[in-house]
Amino acid sequence: MTQKKIHEMLLLMKPGIFITAETLAAKLSVSEKTVRLALNDLKKTVMKHGAVILSKPHYGYSLIIQEPQCFEEYCNSLLCNLCIPNSQNERVDYLMAYLIFKQDYIKTEELCNFIYVSKTTLSKCLKSIEETLKQYHLSIERRPNYGIRISGNEFNKRQLIVNSFVKHCGFGGINISRQLQEIDSLAQKIYSLTSRYGIFLSEISLDNFVSYTYVAYKRMKSGNYLSLITPPPPPDCLHIEITDKLFIRELFDYLSELGSINHTQTEETFLLICLMTGKRTDGNLVENAVNFVIPENIDQLSLRILQLISNEYHLDILNDFDIRMTLNQHLVPFDIRMRYEIPLKNPLLQEIKENYSLAYQAARIAANVLSDIYKRPIPEDEIGYFALIFQLALEKQQCKRRSNILIICSSGKVSSQLLKYKYQKEFAEYLDNIWVCDVAALESFNFSQIDFILTTVPITRKVPVPIIEIEHFLDDENKRKVADTLTLNDIERAICTYYRPERFLPHISGNTKQEVLANIYKVIQSQEKVDDDFLELVMEREQLIQMNYGTQIAIPHPLHIASEHSFAYVAILPEPVSWNGSPVQVVLLISIGRTGDSEEMRRLFYETTARFSLNKTAVEALIESPFYSTFIQLLKNR
Repeated sequence: MTQKKIHEMLLLMKPGIFITAETLAAKLSVSEKTVRLALNDLKKTVMKHGAVILSKPHYGYSLIIQEPQCFEEYCNSLLCNLCIPNSQNERVDYLMAYLIFKQDYIKTEELCNFIYVSKTTLSKCLKSIEETLKQYHLSIERRPNYGIRISGNEFNKRQLIVNSFVKHCGFGGINISRQLQEIDSLAQKIYSLTSRYGIFLSEISLDNFVSYTYVAYKRMKSGNYLSLITPPPPPDCLHIEITDKLFIRELFDYLSELGSINHTQTEETFLLICLMTGKRTDGNLVENAVNFVIPENIDQLSLRILQLISNEYHLDILNDFDIRMTLNQHLVPFDIRMRYEIPLKNPLLQEIKENYSLAYQAARIAANVLSDIYKRPIPEDEIGYFALIFQLALEKQQCKRRSNILIICSSGKVSSQLLKYKYQKEFAEYLDNIWVCDVAALESFNFSQIDFILTTVPITRKVPVPIIEIEHFLDDENKRKVADTLTLNDIERAICTYYRPERFLPHISGNTKQEVLANIYKVIQSQEKVDDDFLELVMEREQLIQMNYGTQIAIPHPLHIASEHSFAYVAILPEPVSWNGSPVQVVLLISIGRTGDSEEMRRLFYETTARFSLNKTAVEALIESPFYSTFIQLLKNR
């Protein structure tokens, strides 16, 4: 009889209930003789695995399970043997699942026979398994004459089971459809309890909590309890409310009804930790929070992060109290997730990177700070969640506004005022404020609120905003020219302001980062008003903040404002150079000036630049075709 039939027969033999060989034969579609022969062999086998098969004349056969855990392992092994994997990756997952659920040692010879592979193939599989186990602080323990087993604490084993098996394949040999039914039933119960106790969990956080609860239940049912939680949670770590405790206790009561498990304080703390990793995140804003305690160290961390982002992109987000509180609320459960290495998947990560490029770059700055605190890299999924918070801050700052223009006329004050009134009348729907002055006054003019200059005379000095030459008389051609400019979309306006043809350098030389920056600086020095220590400030910032975009691009800029006006230089290198350990062939050197551009313009500029810098295909296209027109078109493509 096949292992599949044997497994089906064991399922038909309900503990304490007799079933005849005739009935078994009919249900299995085999002969009575086959059933009786199989049962004779099976009696000896199950005795080694915690069970006994009783036979009684005229009644049939009954299964008595004496050691549930041992017998469950045996049944799982029967199921596992039904689908022996063929590929290397499948073997690795299969073996890791088998070993993580097996309590005792198993000899490598048995494993070879189990999955029908050679010792060499098994060795390769075990090496791959060990690499995965390291991520969870687990290892393969080898004991002479006994065999191997996975060694480590129960907390880490549960993390591995959740991340590797629960959502992707069967749990320890259990039929996947049955597992999904069990998880779905548990999810409905948990959702009902969270609603009743007023506990907010996002869909993602709820899914995470259900998975950890399911694994905890299955592990406890098989006798695997947590002896301790490492590190032990400090008194103020979890910020537990009475409703949280009541929720967990009622959940334990429900789990106890499902199976025979003990309610221990350590297991309760474990589920509380899992609950708090997702509580009040992903959209639970300040107005929804009740009595939410924010530790002082978390608030100071939020301020530090916002300050760095504000300094990096010259955006005023530091004084946004709502964003600060939202960041605080996110950092509290984030701290627990990082402390206990409990990941929270982000299904929107790719969409966030593509659509919220600037916010994602800001989140990477936050990740650099947090990585220093937790002494390990911040998962990309977590960076994506921070990006959503910063995107909220950016969108709060956005507002559609009309343009501000400066009119320059050489024919005197009266003529200038006359032009002003004509433009106010003709373009009222596009214009907010209009200033007038002569060429001489340009030297001291503050351009921070100006979007365009309209001039009747040539302007030879450098100014930080686009120039449109007009005639004294507003004829149809001039009307069309001005209207086309004023109706430029915001992205195009930002591009025109920062990226100009004279700032595009297609053939910059240099074998090192330092040489490249020095050569770009020589061009900047000849074309822009910059401070004497401009290059030193760029180098200093490179030492403090090292951003790796992974797209052959670097975006250096001074540590603080060091130029009169804002600008962005684009340098294309003939060959990649090593830049903070990564190959770089495109350099965007950015400087925000003391005057000349609005905060909205800066935001649009950084957003456009961030989107381009994260697009590997776009960067490669620029390297392939190093022309200004190519670059501008790539920037405009959204």
